[in-house]
Amino acid sequence: MPSVVYSKLIFLDGRDGIQNSRQLNPQFHVPTNAFSCDKDQSMRLVLKSFTMPKDAMYDVNQTNNTFFYRDTSTSTDNEINLDFGDYTASGLATHVQAKVVAVMGAGFTCTYNATTKKLEMTIPSAYPDGFFVAYRDKSIAHYFGAGDNQKHYSDANELLGGSVSTDLTQPKNMFYGGDHTNGTATAITTKYPIRLSTLDNILLRCGLQGDAYCSTTHEPFRTGNKLHSTDIWASIPNVANDHNLIVFDDNSEDFQINLKQSQISTLKLALSDGKGRELPLIDTEQGVDGNMSFQVVAKLEVLSDPHEPAMTLEGVKRYTHPPQLTA
Repeated sequence: MPSVVYSKLIFLDGRDGIQNSRQLNPQFHVPTNAFSCDKDQSMRLVLKSFTMPKDAMYDVNQTNNTFFYRDTSTSTDNEINLDFGDYTASGLATHVQAKVVAVMGAGFTCTYNATTKKLEMTIPSAYPDGFFVAYRDKSIAHYFGAGDNQKHYSDANELLGGSVSTDLTQPKNMFYGGDHTNGTATAITTKYPIRLSTLDNILLRCGLQGDAYCSTTHEPFRTGNKLHSTDIWASIPNVANDHNLIVFDDNSEDFQINLKQSQISTLKLALSDGKGRELPLIDTEQGVDGNMSFQVVAKLEVLSDPHEPAMTLEGVKRYTHPPQLTA
């Protein structure tokens, strides 16, 4: 087994290395003379702890706040955007009703059923033929940030308890109750219980080459059931402590990167949600201002592969007690 020759701790604050105020992807310049190893050695980066504020993010945000009413008579989508924020279940139902009415007109109702944990809605007779739809299309060229594409790479279906459409050209009804027909009111319900937050885990990513693999959900452009190499370093549960901080201490040192290179000159980190999108910022300056900063404590270990003694096999020497060992 490799033995640790020496190790050093690294304390990082994400705001110190931010290159673009919109993103939580800090980059740090590393003194190579202090982060290198000899040719018969290797290096390993081990996560010790991760900390960031949970209340700096909204549960309803740009990753899950957009869905559409599909007008099948004209094959057009009417965009509905929920306001960013944290909602109770009944508060979310009230807000959905207000936003649909603002876009499609009066008469739509939405209430929360505390027993089934679903939304129960009525589409009024005056609405055009159609249904509600949410998209998550991986063929889109850009999957996060400002602009139209974020609206079509959305978790709105998970928030509202419905089906997702993975192809913009083939939208499907998000809810139970069938397609609405103009002239008749239509009662619909969500297929599944609603979720007030769709961020299960925060993925800490690292630009150093490692050995990790992931399934396609974690990468925005991958599809299918094949594992692919990934820059994911650790998966952090999105759970807050009593001080509303996300604190993860890796006491077992499970999250490691066995480095392929013999020296490090740059250390790049990034945070994403479980689908590879940047964590949603409330304001473009939030990371720079420190309101959305994160801290990482890591350990760099330099390893040496010791020569393993082997039993001699010449003649009767192998039968000696104890067996003789080579040098």
